[in-house]
Amino acid sequence: MSNTIVPPGSQRAARAVGSSDGHALHATANGSLGYGHMGSYRARGMTNGFLPEEAFLHLAPTATGYLELDGPLRAERPGGESGASECRDTLLMVRLHAQPLAIIHLDEPIERTSPATLAAAVWEQCAHEVRAHCERFGCSEQPSSADELLPGLVAGPSGCPGAQPASEGVSVTVVIPTHGRPYELGRCLRTLCAVDFASFDVVVVDNRPKTPEARDVVSSFADRLSVRYVAEPRPGSSVARNRGVAEAGSDLVAFADDDVLVDPSWLGWLVDPFTDPAVRAVAGMILPLELRTESQKRFEQYAGFSKGVVRRTYDLAEHRARNRLLYPYWGGMFGSGASMAFRRAELLSAGGFDPALGAGSPARSGADTEAFTAAILRGGRVVYQPRAVCWHEHTRNPDALRRTLFDYGVGFSAVLTKYLTHDARFLAALARSLPLAFANQRRGASSGPSHLPRSLARVERYGMLSGPLLYRRSRRWARKLRLNDVIERR
Repeated sequence: MSNTIVPPGSQRAARAVGSSDGHALHATANGSLGYGHMGSYRARGMTNGFLPEEAFLHLAPTATGYLELDGPLRAERPGGESGASECRDTLLMVRLHAQPLAIIHLDEPIERTSPATLAAAVWEQCAHEVRAHCERFGCSEQPSSADELLPGLVAGPSGCPGAQPASEGVSVTVVIPTHGRPYELGRCLRTLCAVDFASFDVVVVDNRPKTPEARDVVSSFADRLSVRYVAEPRPGSSVARNRGVAEAGSDLVAFADDDVLVDPSWLGWLVDPFTDPAVRAVAGMILPLELRTESQKRFEQYAGFSKGVVRRTYDLAEHRARNRLLYPYWGGMFGSGASMAFRRAELLSAGGFDPALGAGSPARSGADTEAFTAAILRGGRVVYQPRAVCWHEHTRNPDALRRTLFDYGVGFSAVLTKYLTHDARFLAALARSLPLAFANQRRGASSGPSHLPRSLARVERYGMLSGPLLYRRSRRWARKLRLNDVIERR
């Protein structure tokens, strides 16, 4: 296989991925099922996960990390992970006073980056975002050169008004479904131990309880974390999440996958939007933990979970995304199940996550993103909150990548089948989308550099074609196993 993913003629200009508007359908389906940036995407070289495409012009390992601008410049790896010295280049999330400003690309490994190199890269790629933050919050003097970034942009005596989430006093349970991954589970729980939040509890739902590994891992954290182990032998990620909701006694329920590392401020920012009573669900920003293998780079380029560094709100009224195809039924545009939160009462009222969707069901995926759609259709708001950062470990295995893309294709068309057959409003959304689809086709939006390689596109397309049949099978399967009885609808 070639060592080049996309043509080397991609633009290097404006490499950072900062704030921008306008989305369109690409030829590929992915975690957001085809949504990437359209205008700026083509000019600025962005992946479907809103990362600089330069890191994907090659298949050599790329380091990932973050850079805080409120102190002396030093690039860090998430969760204290190491082993980036063999990488060819680096992607860094740049953050100032808890606000992600951009994702920047450096042409060298993270361990070789000097403070001067970091300052020059930030200034070249996102000086506008840095200055805009300082102007908006009045927290620091606006820098006029890269050198002024070196000591850090320390907030004034009163601090930065936007640096702290307004989420004190709310009760939160973090639910982590797990299925035979004790190492990943332990790593995730270690990062939860460092979470800066007044009080929360954790429920680990073991979807493969015949083996003792998950129980043992949870027990090892009992003295550091308010964590409980719950066995749920009934199959499916939706069932595991619904069991977590049933076990929770809190106002809000947050969900993290067992293969993520959460930022210390993750939970506070994830639940911060719920200060608005109209908000029913929130999704966080999910960045790649590592990009070491070809499979990880292809997954991130075509199916990355991030939706960018700009907070967005969605509903059926003033925050209706009229430029989105099939809005709001294309749920992947809002976020992903690896980092999300809901009002518990809302989930109970809706009957939880659909057990006929999601990993472990015949429909394979889609339950998490469909829950965002359901929240909007029930009259609520969904917020994408990029300040709630976590890092996801993508699969390193080529066969697993193909299975994942097939599963995403199945889940995508399964969700659309559900609404086509159960919601009369879907046809109206389809009719509204046709002019958008034709306009995008005329503009050539599907010919950008992040189209899937032909072999992987076939796998995904086959999944899409299989989705309607598999969803029908999955509904019968869920009824037979009485999976809707995991939580009581209220």
